[in-house]
Amino acid sequence: MTIKSFEIDYDDGKATIKYEDDLPFGELENIMTSCVNMSDLNDIKINIPQYRTMIFLRTLREAPFKIGDSNTMKTLKTSVVEQTLSGVMNDFPLAVLLEHWTQSITGNQNGSNT
Repeated sequence: MTIKSFEIDYDDGKATIKYEDDLPFGELENIMTSCVNMSDLNDIKINIPQYRTMIFLRTLREAPFKIGDSNTMKTLKTSVVEQTLSGVMNDFPLAVLLEHWTQSITGNQNGSNT
């Protein structure tokens, strides 16, 4: 696990966001379980807003606002949340995580284990 950082525009200036780029496996699985319903493989349901919120709340380690608090997140300007999510989601793309989950169901499609 590494702490990464980037800058966002915040209160007429720049502010640094620090976040964890690799959550523990169990924590990420819990996030996915909370946000993705694969009980019917023909009708997979994904709660993207919940996924974005949970990643935002669980990965941030330093920010110019209170971290880990959903009420604080709800009161932030949209531009602040979107800039923050844009930086963090580079390491947590939902499509890649879903691909890993579906490989658990379908196996490796090219027939190779390498």
